[in-house]
Amino acid sequence: MPDNDLATDVDLTLVDDVERMVRGTAEMICAEQPDVPQPESLHDLDSFSMVQILLELENTTQLKLLERFEGFQGETFRDLAEFIVKFTTEDEQEKQQAAAEAPREQASPV
Repeated sequence: MPDNDLATDVDLTLVDDVERMVRGTAEMICAEQPDVPQPESLHDLDSFSMVQILLELENTTQLKLLERFEGFQGETFRDLAEFIVKFTTEDEQEKQQAAAEAPREQASPV
């Protein structure tokens, strides 16, 4: 099932790119299930399909989505893309801040 082509050249800070990846993943997952129509929005997905989509997105992006999904309130693929971009950006800022603080901690006398 994994299709890493969906994540190829996706800038996780660009909502349009992430939205295309999310939509493509949802269409792929739904196409694999009998009698499941192609989704127009997140409302068209049952909980099983949504979990499959999130797990596939985790595999292709190496992000932890399920554990963060509890606070998600969106309804569209774009809403989910914006949610992913938001915490991707926050994670990157935290990494940069931690990297900036690490040299100061090493230089401090004990």
